[in-house]
Amino acid sequence: MNLATRKYNIIQELSTIDEGLLEKLEIIIKTSKKDWFTELNSEEKLEIEIGLKQAENNEFTSHETVMNKFAKWH
Repeated sequence: MNLATRKYNIIQELSTIDEGLLEKLEIIIKTSKKDWFTELNSEEKLEIEIGLKQAENNEFTSHETVMNKFAKWH
């Protein structure tokens, strides 16, 4: 199914939804247009940038290693 067909199908479905679902869809549309990164403060942005640099330099513990370490509690 191509994009135009999918959009058309959604438009058709919108004519049958209730008020509650419509409000939820409006929230999704509004929030999907926001760039969450711009809403962070400078300290939060710095922490993310540090984490990305650490990942690029392979300075991290793999998910598998962490899961193995804590498996006895799971």
